[in-house]
Amino acid sequence: MTSLFPVLLYLALSLIMTRLWSAHQSRRTDGSHGLHTDKAKRFFIGGTFLGGPLLALTLVATYTSAGSFIGGSGAAYKYGLGWVWLALIQVPVVLLTLGVLGSRFLAIRRHQHATLIEWLDARFQNRWLSTFAMVSLVVGFIAMISVQFIGGARLLSGVTGISYELGLAIFVGTVLAYTLTGGFRAVVLTDALQGVVMLLGLFILLLVILSQPELAERMQRLSQQTPALFSPHSIDDFLSWPMMLSFWLLICFGTMGLPHTVVRLLAVKDKASLKTGIIWGTLICFLMTLIPHLCGVLGRALFPDLSVPDKIMPMLMSGLLPPLLAGTLLAAPIAAVMSSVDSMLLQSASSIVRDGVVKVLPSLTGSKQVWLTRLVMLIITLSACYFALSPPDMIVWINLAAFGALQAVFLWPIIAGLYWPAITGNSALAAMVSGMFSYLLLHSQTPLPYQIHPIVPALLCSLVCMLIVQQLSRYFAQTHSTA
Repeated sequence: MTSLFPVLLYLALSLIMTRLWSAHQSRRTDGSHGLHTDKAKRFFIGGTFLGGPLLALTLVATYTSAGSFIGGSGAAYKYGLGWVWLALIQVPVVLLTLGVLGSRFLAIRRHQHATLIEWLDARFQNRWLSTFAMVSLVVGFIAMISVQFIGGARLLSGVTGISYELGLAIFVGTVLAYTLTGGFRAVVLTDALQGVVMLLGLFILLLVILSQPELAERMQRLSQQTPALFSPHSIDDFLSWPMMLSFWLLICFGTMGLPHTVVRLLAVKDKASLKTGIIWGTLICFLMTLIPHLCGVLGRALFPDLSVPDKIMPMLMSGLLPPLLAGTLLAAPIAAVMSSVDSMLLQSASSIVRDGVVKVLPSLTGSKQVWLTRLVMLIITLSACYFALSPPDMIVWINLAAFGALQAVFLWPIIAGLYWPAITGNSALAAMVSGMFSYLLLHSQTPLPYQIHPIVPALLCSLVCMLIVQQLSRYFAQTHSTA
């Protein structure tokens, strides 16, 4: 059984280091334009402090989560190299997010918004839109956080030998320690450290797998027994062209509608940081996508009889490494999961407080906003923990379903809000509502023809509804003015 000590030591040291680093950065920039003077905003967003390397690390670390390390490697274990090819379309996500959205956020930045919904509220001036966005964000994030909890608990139980429930309790307790003791700036600095740890751990694990003397022979035997695992379309043509193209829309273009990545654009320092972030972020994203998925395929040859595919990453660590080294390397996937959970937890709680409670109680002080946010974090964590008590065999589908729901709500309003000055709040609200309900309806009817992912017709429906409402608004405005 692998000792928990290296993992707990890493988590404790990273918590102390990032909080000290955050406090030092805050003191150094205190009183300058880079840090909010309002205590609540300082907790929620931290100011315009994200330089290129830090921006790249926090974006990729947030985007790379249990969905990649646990669910992605598990899917690659089950479906073969075709899933690796499918996953690699994620590589341009940093280029899209920073290149398409980042430059526009810098160009229009006149006020320091603390949350994405706060920007949407200022941009569209529509109370119903803000409320719908807030509810959608919180519900979607609870689903995604529960996925991260499942991944973290499976890692701890699979590598150390403890029960799933105990692993879940340890992981949830660690999440609370990370998020309750720091705001957005501390979360970002934690993400940066976690990103470095992830890369180092992945490289070491891949080298250990490739050094196994029987790997080549077992891979050859696997290719003879199940040649479809080495085909681009996998077993029974599961990864057909329509499915792969629709998935590429989901995990690449659609990521511009993920609130927990877009919110980082509110804290970008300048254009030079965007350019540097694109270069470093694309490189880091390539490595963090390729290696865990490739480990899943190679793991199929070494451990061919797993009944739960998501257990391949813990099995590789515990089966190929000495206990102490396995416990040390466990910090890498734990870091991947932590870096996503802290971001989503902070943003969902801050949206409830900043975009909900403060509108009802505008006199609420900054200190009380921070205290209330921490209380909401606790409630959201316990809610996600409850759903994680009964985990499915593969978490990748839940993660992708939540991805799609958030994209169906936020993608077109964000892009239109940045690039279409004439777009109205009613039009953006129509895009949100139609996107969400069409996605949920289509998702309940899966599989769709040709295995097309529901995100494709949902985004099309959302766009069409937005354009129709915009044209109707213009028509009635012209009719009213002529009358």
